[in-house]
Amino acid sequence: MTNRSRILFILRVSSRYLLSKRSGRSRLINLISFLGLVLGLTLLIVVLSVFNGIRDEREKYVFSVYPHAVARVTADETELLSELQSLPGVSSIEPFVDTFGLLNVERRVRMNAGVSVYGFNADSSNRIFRQMQAFIKDELELPPAGMDYNVAIGFGMTVGDTFTLTVPLVSEHGVQSKTVAFRYERPMWLGDHDQFSRIVYVRISDLLAHGIVSKDQIHHMITLDEPRRADQILGDYPEVTTWSEHFGSYFQALAMEKTILFILLLFAIGLVTMNIISGQAMLINRKSSDIAILQTMGAELRWISIVFMFQGAIVVVAGIIVGTILGCIAARYVHNIIQLFPLGGRGVTLRFDTATVALQDLIWTTSAALIVGLLAILRPLNLIFKKDPVESLNRMA
Repeated sequence: MTNRSRILFILRVSSRYLLSKRSGRSRLINLISFLGLVLGLTLLIVVLSVFNGIRDEREKYVFSVYPHAVARVTADETELLSELQSLPGVSSIEPFVDTFGLLNVERRVRMNAGVSVYGFNADSSNRIFRQMQAFIKDELELPPAGMDYNVAIGFGMTVGDTFTLTVPLVSEHGVQSKTVAFRYERPMWLGDHDQFSRIVYVRISDLLAHGIVSKDQIHHMITLDEPRRADQILGDYPEVTTWSEHFGSYFQALAMEKTILFILLLFAIGLVTMNIISGQAMLINRKSSDIAILQTMGAELRWISIVFMFQGAIVVVAGIIVGTILGCIAARYVHNIIQLFPLGGRGVTLRFDTATVALQDLIWTTSAALIVGLLAILRPLNLIFKKDPVESLNRMA
């Protein structure tokens, strides 16, 4: 028996067992296994893609609103600033102030009224700072300040309202507080992220004029071409803190949730493959007479086992291919699909615009499903070697 004839034998017999209506329940179980793999992989790819979309959307927000890195150095340390500016990937370095304060409107302090206070220069290259500075045309009696529109609405403020900021001051006599009045001059649209957008934008000159900060507290904001590489570029400078030190734990939590869901859904795919084991075992038992006849015709048991293995592999591979294609399509339109369903009738707003299908996730999901599926195929093959051809032929008789 030549290799070519063996291959033709495997293809002909396995396709017959796969498509034949006489296969009975084993064919139904294989169909259920195929559909289970398709649905499991589709769900797994969609879930991972949604998490990728959430991560990308949050990263985009953080990189556009928050400093990529802050150098805790003053303007007198020109050598260090020049060294940082010369690093590859550093786009700009400019004066910057970041502190914290307690916001008070009409002498009523709300619970959770803590905000970040960002100070900027008039010639800043930051997009948000430029928008704030362009809106300031005339000097006002009170120093102007900008704030996210949604946060301002939460405090009950409209443009032109007055509010106060109470900030801590550290001196040789201890920690004191200072309260300064500002005018809400500029609404900012930072996005629907209240927990991340509680920022008040003020000019550095106003902070200095009212004694909120001193010149020693004016640091420098570093903008990078690729913010994700902040730790690689600036990790050797202890004076520099990157965005990952503030938001690293948040993105690590997202990654952990994604990993846990991947494992749980992979277990679901593993349960689906149990049907493959039972379907293959049932098919082998029903075809015991065929196995005996093939043995009497000179076919080796290893080639007969390859026939059943190939028949199961078709089910697994076809389910993986179809599931991957459907998963990518569903991930592309998942946002639009969910909007068609009233989630509890409460108008739930999703926190992502699109889902992102990552090549790495596709490799992991298809590889894991393929390994689990092939292990399920191999498990029932030992039944072939336990069959007694004489007993099988006697049953036929």
